[in-house]
Amino acid sequence: MALGVTLSMFCSHVETIVGSRGERLVELATLMEQAGADQIVFSEHVVLSPDLEMHGGAPFPFAVDHNYPEPLIMLSAIAGATRRLRLSTGIVIAPMRPAVLLAKMVATLDMVSGGRLDLGLGAGWHASELRAAGVDPAKVMQIFEDTLGACRALWAGGPASFRSSSVSFDDLYCYPLPASGAALPVWLAGPCVPSTFRRIARLGNGWLPFGNVGVDDIARGSTMLDGAAAAEGRDRASLGIRATLPIGTGSPQERLEHALAAAPTFVAAGATALQLPLSRLADDFDTAFDLTRLAAREIHAL
Repeated sequence: MALGVTLSMFCSHVETIVGSRGERLVELATLMEQAGADQIVFSEHVVLSPDLEMHGGAPFPFAVDHNYPEPLIMLSAIAGATRRLRLSTGIVIAPMRPAVLLAKMVATLDMVSGGRLDLGLGAGWHASELRAAGVDPAKVMQIFEDTLGACRALWAGGPASFRSSSVSFDDLYCYPLPASGAALPVWLAGPCVPSTFRRIARLGNGWLPFGNVGVDDIARGSTMLDGAAAAEGRDRASLGIRATLPIGTGSPQERLEHALAAAPTFVAAGATALQLPLSRLADDFDTAFDLTRLAAREIHAL
């Protein structure tokens, strides 16, 4: 990761910038790198159903036929076109893939990118999506933890064994390994509640807050992460928080100025990475580059 505060560019939902079928997504990623961003982030849904639940206390903001490129494949294409940019998911829905398959896909992406992956994982929330993959929504948190535990075991090298209620195996080999092995950075999504931070301290490397949370929640989460890290004997400095900056209204420049004005307060609250949702910031391809370059200069100076 970059020294100091990291600038993450969230590049899902950017069809108005890159084309309706994502024709310029890889090109966009190369421009993000050239503009000085540290990290590019993609989210996912594998399938969506019309019976969408409320998400984060609000209706889901996208149509059920919205484009969601598979993020690990998307980042693999970007890996070949970039050299420095960190690659991240925000999030991959861990229970949607068998643990051994997820371990293989993640390790392969980390290998071809030269160890540039920061894996963001979540359990998922859309019941129809989970059921379509054969996952019981009532058991999803346990499956999530079991999946990550199994991946860590496989990433440590073979022969690997793991035992849990949802996945078990003995003496398996899963190669290639990630560049950092079982220590591959994994950031976990969750609400600002104690269980989230206990899980991060046991299994992860950072917090991905649900939705666009305010600075007060970041501060509360940072305090809870302090306590959870101490309880698990973790080095608190090794655990990060990626916060999405608030985007204002008006011209693209005014939207960015609003976000950058809030950046110091988010850093003071405990954020180590600041994320900008490009779809809400820029209106076209050229503006995306110019705004990212300005954001990188200001955020790296914090």
